[in-house]
Amino acid sequence: MRKKYLSFMTVALLFLLFAHEEIRASSQKMNLTISNGVTYYGELKNNKPHGKGTMRWGPYKVYSGDWYNGQRSGFGKYISDRVSDHTIIVYEGEWKNDRPNGSGIRKESNPELEFYSISKGLFQDDVFTSGHSIVQSIGEIWFEYQNGNTYLEFSVMDNEDAAVMHSELADGTIEILKYYKRIKSTPDFKGFEYARSVEDFGSSSSEGIYRPGDYDLMEIYTGVHQYYAGGKYYRAENYKSGKLLSAKDVLEKGQFDASLQKKIKDHKHVLLPYLSEFSTLLKEIENVPESTGCRNTSTSICGSFPIKFE
Repeated sequence: MRKKYLSFMTVALLFLLFAHEEIRASSQKMNLTISNGVTYYGELKNNKPHGKGTMRWGPYKVYSGDWYNGQRSGFGKYISDRVSDHTIIVYEGEWKNDRPNGSGIRKESNPELEFYSISKGLFQDDVFTSGHSIVQSIGEIWFEYQNGNTYLEFSVMDNEDAAVMHSELADGTIEILKYYKRIKSTPDFKGFEYARSVEDFGSSSSEGIYRPGDYDLMEIYTGVHQYYAGGKYYRAENYKSGKLLSAKDVLEKGQFDASLQKKIKDHKHVLLPYLSEFSTLLKEIENVPESTGCRNTSTSICGSFPIKFE
């Protein structure tokens, strides 16, 4: 019995010794040249990135973080500076099977186009599936939230005068407000879409039941859609089960935009659960370094302002 016990202990010790040697060997950081300017420095296993390490694809793309059997897996940060169109992409978060999978935050910027975006939440195979996002482009800022059962989108104008922007946000000036809530155990969403007239774009209002259409955009399924592009009349359409039942031109008596503004004001309460996170993302845009386009510009996106709707 004693001999069997000693033999068992010997085997166990040898196993631990070899396991320790394997871990120690894999934790040694080494340089690895792969091909076409792709280099790696970090931990290896079976001559593949495994553990902690950094890979570079030429001078403009780099990933630093966790690896598993040659693939990005775990937590890491990826930066891609697309020289051709001057767009910079940064993703930091969880990875699996060499792609963003799990919780993370992705930032994109293009200073020449005055474009910046942040998406914070859950990703599946590099596709943003749930969470908060903000997009700033020339003249406007969009905020979006989605989680599969709730979709929210609203936008405000980005004026060059930061003081005006402060005032507009404090007053709750919203150009577009969209909100959809899934009806339990169905593919349908109940909600509304309101869009005020901006320059060459018309005003529109719709309320009812929606379903995702092409590119997952919501389309009215049952309800009323109204559209006004200036002139004497606005268009009123009625839908049922995805089919247009009736459409007519209605005399506009100077009240369409006023009615639309009231609808937006009456529905601003749907924003309240999301404003805190949107404000956080806005502050991140405020702190964008010079390389992402806030240098020599007076746009309000480069300054600090609150989001507050009374």
